[in-house]
Amino acid sequence: MYNTEEYIELIRSRLSPYRFHHSMCVAEKARELAEKHGLDGEKAYVAGVLHDVMKEESCSVQKSYIEKYEKMTPLEINNKKVYHQMSGAAFVRSELGIDDADIVGGIRYHTTGRENMTAFEMIIYLADFTSADRDYPDVDIMRKKTDEDLLDGMLYSLSYTIQSIVKQGRQIHPDTINCYNWVTERKNNGE
Repeated sequence: MYNTEEYIELIRSRLSPYRFHHSMCVAEKARELAEKHGLDGEKAYVAGVLHDVMKEESCSVQKSYIEKYEKMTPLEINNKKVYHQMSGAAFVRSELGIDDADIVGGIRYHTTGRENMTAFEMIIYLADFTSADRDYPDVDIMRKKTDEDLLDGMLYSLSYTIQSIVKQGRQIHPDTINCYNWVTERKNNGE
């Protein structure tokens, strides 16, 4: 169904060895999480492979892809860390002809999250956070929470991300704040 080997060769040609290795680790974790949570493991693997497809492109190239599909806010224009999720989603749609909402959404929101994330989108977000190559403080806690419950993993990862961004004195994307509030509301309502 998917040209997985072709996608692997595509990212191998577009990414540094470090980023290629990371993408393959995310793909493996995404498949594992998807299967654990009753979703399509192969589709999650493909989204993991492709999630950083635009990560090492110039900002001008990324912006040209983004502008094919959406208008960037001033905050997004000034926050280059979110470019690759937006340009990656545009790239897979325009260059690879992938229109599967799960794959496109998983790539599009793997950095910021968003309100009303699908389980598939959460899996790609969390796979990026907990892949085998990650070694930041608390990664083992994050992996345990993610393996047990997607919302627990999201709450922990969003708290970690927001605190880190605040400490760096950077702007927080509204999608991240909205995602945090949405996850918190769901957790407080016992979901």
